[in-house]
Amino acid sequence: MDPSVPKSFYRQRSVIDHYAAAANGVGLWLSEEIVFQRLFQKESPLLEVGCGAGRIAFGLWERGYRSITAIDYSKEMVEEAKRLAEWFGYSIDFRYGDATKLKFEDCAFKGAIFGFNGLMQIPRRANRLQAMTEICRVIEIGCHFVFTTHDRASPKNRKYWEEERARWNRGEQQPELDEFGDIYRETEFGTMFIHSPDLTEVREDLKTAGFVVEAEMPRSTLANESQRVRDFSDECRFWITRRVR
Repeated sequence: MDPSVPKSFYRQRSVIDHYAAAANGVGLWLSEEIVFQRLFQKESPLLEVGCGAGRIAFGLWERGYRSITAIDYSKEMVEEAKRLAEWFGYSIDFRYGDATKLKFEDCAFKGAIFGFNGLMQIPRRANRLQAMTEICRVIEIGCHFVFTTHDRASPKNRKYWEEERARWNRGEQQPELDEFGDIYRETEFGTMFIHSPDLTEVREDLKTAGFVVEAEMPRSTLANESQRVRDFSDECRFWITRRVR
């Protein structure tokens, strides 16, 4: 799948409005707050990749983090985030940027975040690995990278993936899909792409990129999220990783 296809989803006004509403009304998940405050110092320069309309960046600012750079590959999302930041009075550095081609110096940050399964909205494993490698490059050795994914092995998804595997074995998968685990489905806002990974695949790519996995767990084991958060987002898996080379 051409990367412009999923990108076009996040350029729609309805999607931008949805993310803007979350930035204003959902805020930082309790699970995110627990992880971020445990790993990141408030004075440390942090990079958020795939910032959308600013939900995570705003939540960090509201908790005292004052050196936040946030990027997204949708210029329209970035403009919305800038508009909201000005309205709130938050001095956050929002920029347009591509996770696979980060325009930052080596070791420029002391931590990085790729929230709300955003890493898995990059088509093709090689491109996701490239994004991991770039994020590894721009954070200091010993610093943390936190992101979330879906979990293909989750029991509630077993039937779907068994049926999907049978379709791939017959050669009847959707023509838009590049790899097993890809999903290209209709939502209320249009057709959205996401990859649901095998956990071994993620571990392998993190190791190749230069990270070690310190912990990975379902969101529900970290926190009992509010109904508002659960309405906005379904269960996901947190990955807590550290740059080792």
